[in-house]
Amino acid sequence: MSPEPRNGPVAVVGDDGGAVVELVESMGLRTVSGEPTDHEEATVAIAIGEPALFEVAREWPTTPILPVDVSAGHQAVPPGALQSALGHLADGTYTIQNQPLLSVTLDGDPVGTAVSDVMLVTAEPAHISEYTVERPAESISTFRADGVVVATPAGSAGYARQVGGPILSPDVAALSVVPIGAFKTERDHWVVSVPEETWALNLSVEREEAPVSLLVDGHDTRRVAADEQLTLAHGGVISLMSVPESESVYRPLGDRPHTTRTVDDRGSTDFASSPETQSSEESARLPDASFPRE
Repeated sequence: MSPEPRNGPVAVVGDDGGAVVELVESMGLRTVSGEPTDHEEATVAIAIGEPALFEVAREWPTTPILPVDVSAGHQAVPPGALQSALGHLADGTYTIQNQPLLSVTLDGDPVGTAVSDVMLVTAEPAHISEYTVERPAESISTFRADGVVVATPAGSAGYARQVGGPILSPDVAALSVVPIGAFKTERDHWVVSVPEETWALNLSVEREEAPVSLLVDGHDTRRVAADEQLTLAHGGVISLMSVPESESVYRPLGDRPHTTRTVDDRGSTDFASSPETQSSEESARLPDASFPRE
């Protein structure tokens, strides 16, 4: 049986200034380094920021993760509530929820593992393409759009929500499939299951009117041609910890300040709020798809 998370050492990933390690140790919790070689010893990983969360989810798949200072959908602890959250971790006031990861392959070749979402999107502005989405039992739809995003429960409150998709409950093994800037007035989206015994979705580009990029968790991995097939399948699970301070996935977008971190002259980390909700790099890459095209 795996040890209780509160009884073992804590790994802290993404804490460049070391302030969180100091805080964890001040609460009477033992820490180990955030290096991948220590993941077997750690019983909890505290992931500071989205890059750290993605790293831990892929490299330490069996370790429960407490996300901190992470964008919408991951039930993260706000930076200012971390000390209180550590108190609840120490006294066992937490829950652990397993959520699906996605294995991503293109024509059978591995591309990577998605924690939040996978997108096919035209690489040039003011261009659309035609996409087909199918599940094992049937074809779901063929549509013209700027792109399509497939989100896990962890990612469904992020970009997929901004383009009209539903928020998925953290305890549902399902995917949200949402066209981006669809070329019609109706706004379709779908929710499909993630079977463990077979693939979940196939996506393909039917008409390539412009280059189409494949993004995995916001990272542009490659171009996808019209004769290639993208397959998404169950790729394991991520174990996310939730404490009373964790943000609800249902919190309105307007109430979610983007958080950044600054380091003062003493080398400690101070968390500060910013009204931005997306990085400039992400905003430049993803289309503005607030409304379908007429």
